[in-house]
Amino acid sequence: MARKKQELSRKTLARLEEEMRMYPKIPRLKAEALVTAELNRDTDVNWWIQGSRKKSEPPLDELMKKEGNKAYQYYDQLAKDIERTVSGLSPDVQKVVRECFWGMNSYYDWGTIGKIYLGVSIGQSYSVRYKILEKFAMQRGISF
Repeated sequence: MARKKQELSRKTLARLEEEMRMYPKIPRLKAEALVTAELNRDTDVNWWIQGSRKKSEPPLDELMKKEGNKAYQYYDQLAKDIERTVSGLSPDVQKVVRECFWGMNSYYDWGTIGKIYLGVSIGQSYSVRYKILEKFAMQRGISF
């Protein structure tokens, strides 16, 4: 028996759109996650063997910090999911996403976006928005 396609709620759509709009800020958020973790880190529990250990390579230390940092991992995965979603869209829709989610016109509502960029009605522009966010939800594992 085939599964019925899951509908996304308004609340879920709003959250997905907010996450998509965060994309330009993700590098800063990842850096802040690493700095915050470093500032909040308690004393090293292995301090007593520090002198006997050979110094590890700095890139390896950075990798270990990133692997243990949940906030960093979240933002890193979010960026990858957004990139995969956008790369799977048509070139015209990719342009709309770049311009209207992250560009100078990110303050436009979807009616204006549809009118200016897509040449479609308000209802059709919200349909395009839904399809973009639905692909993103599937990439994030929210929808199937």
